[in-house]
Amino acid sequence: MTTKCIGNDKFEFADKYFPEPPASDTPPKPVFLANPFAELKNADTLDEKTLQDKFIDIINQQGLAPGLKMDSCESRPDNAEVDQDRQKVDAAIWREDLAPTDNKPHWVDQLIPVEFKAWKSGGNYQDPYHDDPEVPGGVVVRPTQLRTKNFGQIISYAELVFAVQHRLAVFMLVVVGRVCRFLRWDHSGAVVTEAIDYYEDWQFFCDILWRISRCSNEQLGVDPSATRLSDVDKEFEVMDLAAVANEDDLDHTERELDVAPEVPFTFAYVREMFSKSLDTQWPRYKLEVPDGKTTRHFLVCKPVFCAKGLIGRGTRGYVALDCTNGRFVWLKDAWRADYLLLEKEGDILAELREAKVPFVPTVVCHGDIREQTTLTSQVWEDKHPLPGPAPGPSHVSDQPRASSSSSKRKWTDVEDSGVHVPPPKGLSGTDLPYREDCPLRLHRHYRLVVEEVAKPLCEFETGKQLVSIIKDCIVAHYTAATIPEKPRLHRDVSGGNVLMYPQILSSKGQYYMKWTGLLADWEMSKPIPGKPSDGKQGPRQPERTGTWQYMSVALLSGDKNVEISDELEAFFYVLLYHAIRYLWSNLSDEAVATYLDEFFDQYSYDGESYRCGARKLDAIQTGKLMFSGNFELKFHNPLNHLIAMLLSWFQANHTVSRHSQQLEDEERQQKLAQAQMPPPPPPLDNAATPRVPDDFGPNIQLAEGEEGPACDASKFVLRTNEPTKQEQEDAQRLLDWSVRKAIWPENDKTGDRIPKTWVRAPLGSTALPATKSTTSNKKARTGRVDGFVTAPLPSRPPQTPRKNTKSRSDDWWAKKELEQARSKGHSLS
Repeated sequence: MTTKCIGNDKFEFADKYFPEPPASDTPPKPVFLANPFAELKNADTLDEKTLQDKFIDIINQQGLAPGLKMDSCESRPDNAEVDQDRQKVDAAIWREDLAPTDNKPHWVDQLIPVEFKAWKSGGNYQDPYHDDPEVPGGVVVRPTQLRTKNFGQIISYAELVFAVQHRLAVFMLVVVGRVCRFLRWDHSGAVVTEAIDYYEDWQFFCDILWRISRCSNEQLGVDPSATRLSDVDKEFEVMDLAAVANEDDLDHTERELDVAPEVPFTFAYVREMFSKSLDTQWPRYKLEVPDGKTTRHFLVCKPVFCAKGLIGRGTRGYVALDCTNGRFVWLKDAWRADYLLLEKEGDILAELREAKVPFVPTVVCHGDIREQTTLTSQVWEDKHPLPGPAPGPSHVSDQPRASSSSSKRKWTDVEDSGVHVPPPKGLSGTDLPYREDCPLRLHRHYRLVVEEVAKPLCEFETGKQLVSIIKDCIVAHYTAATIPEKPRLHRDVSGGNVLMYPQILSSKGQYYMKWTGLLADWEMSKPIPGKPSDGKQGPRQPERTGTWQYMSVALLSGDKNVEISDELEAFFYVLLYHAIRYLWSNLSDEAVATYLDEFFDQYSYDGESYRCGARKLDAIQTGKLMFSGNFELKFHNPLNHLIAMLLSWFQANHTVSRHSQQLEDEERQQKLAQAQMPPPPPPLDNAATPRVPDDFGPNIQLAEGEEGPACDASKFVLRTNEPTKQEQEDAQRLLDWSVRKAIWPENDKTGDRIPKTWVRAPLGSTALPATKSTTSNKKARTGRVDGFVTAPLPSRPPQTPRKNTKSRSDDWWAKKELEQARSKGHSLS
């Protein structure tokens, strides 16, 4: 995360983001004959609270920011519906008419968060940044533990403002003793000023505060395409009326129907989801979305889904009300990676629909929002100019990327999202539309509206239904991957992108209500390489994305591109995760939490990058789900047989692929050795070329009747990692048979098996417990921020924030499970 910040000269920062208002602007700029901050000359000796109170009083009483008000808000947190972490930033700046009086943060109204720190704490400087004229930008983040804690607080505050408001950027003011810094956060990173001594340079600082007071909300980062509604607006009342239960709404329970319902209709659960989103603690908005050459509007309140993490796409999902026809739809608000050759998700979905790919969302409208892009990456490039007279896109080297092991979190739990991780290798290609050396990605604001308002997969009701939904999504994936004109891979199969949606189906004149799968989030999909329709080859963006918990062993263990086999393995992990977490198994609840953490979240480190965790790797290598020793994870049948069969397939694929890779490596080494050997000397005149005897060298002793190693190439098929079309169809048939023919137990879903008291045990020097402080509501993220380690450690894969257990050994758990199973009469064989 520290690489996501770039320093900036204070004058350059001020002129770019807080421009001088026109001369005709009123009121006129105030004139000060004396230093307003004279009493803070010795601010470096003050404690944090005294510094904060004096600073705020000077700002307000001296009228340094007319029309704005700065006030403390560190004593009481906002409602947990707005901020479940109950964070309390020290102070904030509001418009005067929105300034609170209850000392709460009021995150939904804040214009600029303000954080105060004493100059030192325990002898350590608290400024999370350090001015260094030797580096581009002149500012670096110091990796000391205390400064990392402060840096984590700053990030968490900016992240929360982005979550509860519609923002292009978030400006912050950090005051440390007698110096301060301004920051500008967007979804690429942060621009931070050099330290400003507000006592010595008070005229400049006062000028900045006055400029801020004259800036519009849009200049201060508020998104103008999102109109905030008040209770006197007509749309506010329309939302209330739409949330009222309607007896004509369609029940979504699976059943036979007497007749097909008249269209259009509204599922009861969709209206209920919209009603729950109208939280009184959250602001309501009218959002604009392009629809070709026109613009449509949609009404939203609290998001159903909000991606964790400040840097990245910042995806939020809403149940929205269409102002055009009063229908409920799903609206996705995100900051998509903006690079040449990257396709818009709405265009991809329309393409899939035209190709008759089933079980994918139906586009209503979509488009980029007002040419809004992140700006931080451009500042970085300005501070790191390329050598030579004609700077332009750089060439990608063959060396591993410095950020190859970093990752990005999207959600608070595995089944609801994933973590996008860059590849563990360098990309290859020629002229690219981005700077390979730039650690910041360029993002463009984008909104997508689809018809289907689906439910998360974790709300499945039975094991049979879980398998059926995943099967539907595999069918969608298979159909997309076999489109004749433009076959496509999803490239981000995860629990958060496998959804469930009810449909009206018919068979022999009979209608049925049935929950089906919906494979969503095709933003990162890509045409299958090597096809004629693939067009221009090479990477389309600086990082390849995937979801760590569901990525295949091959992707997590080496350098390779995503193939169909990796996607099928990801579907298997979606099934396995939800089966372990929500269905019966021979593990106790706390053992379930431990196993999920070890299998899906833990990792290994080879000294250069993070690789697949031992538990997942062992499962694929052995074809068994072992918990400890000889204790094997078991489910009720037919799920147990299904998982065992699928796991055996992936084990075989892994074995063959590794063998193929070894053969390729050996061939490559032989060619390299031959290229380095000097050419043989020419034969002597009138002399025969020397012949090596047949029995030269060591002999291989063969058993009687043994033919020895096969040398006939026709007897060995060198297989790639991609399954055949027949094998893909076999996988679908297996799942289909499990759904249609197998006898499933009823009521086999036990509910969430992760205990609320479970806490992850520390995983070593780079892993920190996922616990919240009980002594402070300041969110000190010393471990991971948006998938990046802010401590002086390399970045690492994410950990699912579950609820955490006492650290006990696997042997202890195995013994405990054996005793429990025997007491219940279960067989563990």
